Amino acid sequence: MTRFLLMTPGPTVVDPEVLLELARPTASHVSPEFDELHRETLEMLGRVFGTRGRVVLFPGSGTAAMELAVRSAVGPGERVLVLRAGVFGDYLAEAARSVGARVDVARVEPGRGFTASMLEELLSRASYSAVLFQHVDTSTSVANPVAELARVARRHGARVVVDGVASIGGMEMRMDEWGVDVCFTGSQKALATPPGLAVVAFREGFEPRRDTSTVFFNVEKLLAEMETTRNYYVTPAVNLVYGLNRSLRRIMEEGLEERYRRHRALAEAVQAGLEALGLQLVAEKPFRAHTVTAVYLPQGVEWQRLYTEARRRGVELAGGLGELKGRVFRIGHMGETNANDVAATMAVLERVFARLGYSVELGKGLEAMQQVLDRHGY
Repeated sequence: MTRFLLMTPGPTVVDPEVLLELARPTASHVSPEFDELHRETLEMLGRVFGTRGRVVLFPGSGTAAMELAVRSAVGPGERVLVLRAGVFGDYLAEAARSVGARVDVARVEPGRGFTASMLEELLSRASYSAVLFQHVDTSTSVANPVAELARVARRHGARVVVDGVASIGGMEMRMDEWGVDVCFTGSQKALATPPGLAVVAFREGFEPRRDTSTVFFNVEKLLAEMETTRNYYVTPAVNLVYGLNRSLRRIMEEGLEERYRRHRALAEAVQAGLEALGLQLVAEKPFRAHTVTAVYLPQGVEWQRLYTEARRRGVELAGGLGELKGRVFRIGHMGETNANDVAATMAVLERVFARLGYSVELGKGLEAMQQVLDRHGY
């Protein structure tokens, strides 16, 4: 089988060290050894989220993490504001409605994010108990300025819930410092672990709402389990926790600042290479994410043909979602992705575009990318 470069915005490449951890014999989830490893994993997650508050780790996807996060911050009858910068804003709105909240959705055109002044204007018109938004929306590759938005929301007395599924582990998050009350992610993106784990973090001092209308998303019982797995309510995904622990150790060895610098460099390199080929990026420059890049397909190139030809050459890309379906393709560059991976991807894209009839000068995108990588020292 062809060796693939997994260049999607999730799942992402998993290092062999992490994969080997998954093959360890499964321990009892209430054993002292696993309890200690679980506690260590939570401590490292807190460092990645930038909080000294409590962290919940349980089996599930990013969507499961989102539901627990929303239920922990939003109650029935409350009026909340969702900032929609892409398809996944709809997920947040749906989750808030499911708990009986009254939801207003503010929308921007694809490629734009929200600024502090925009949120200030929205909050001056009405009173909201919470503001919910994505750090990075993978459908548009837009990154919202979390610190600025959180500051405005808190000044208006609103709780802040941030979807960090496509950012945590690849872009800086300082929950306690910035005033983010609840943030969540999944294991399969910038944390570079296989899918299957949901993570919700709470700001230090934030008291999550107890929701008795749900069985699985019982935050009180889940928090008790985080104190010790002997209090288990949901059976931990033992081997996935092994893998996440190893991946977090790798993150700590790399250093958070260096990891964020690497993600920024790879993003700038990918984006420079694509623009050198004459392609239009979806996200406007002030809002470009460091973990994923969405690109408009050039005229005459169909997504399915691009996907098939790139995959035949060993590179897995992602297509568009929602209103951008069939109009864009997306490249993930997060987690364990390195400079060689993005360079190989750009070389394949150049050849595929040429084959599909889009006029490109072979090597032009790669040259632009190499210049950026060299400038950053990669």
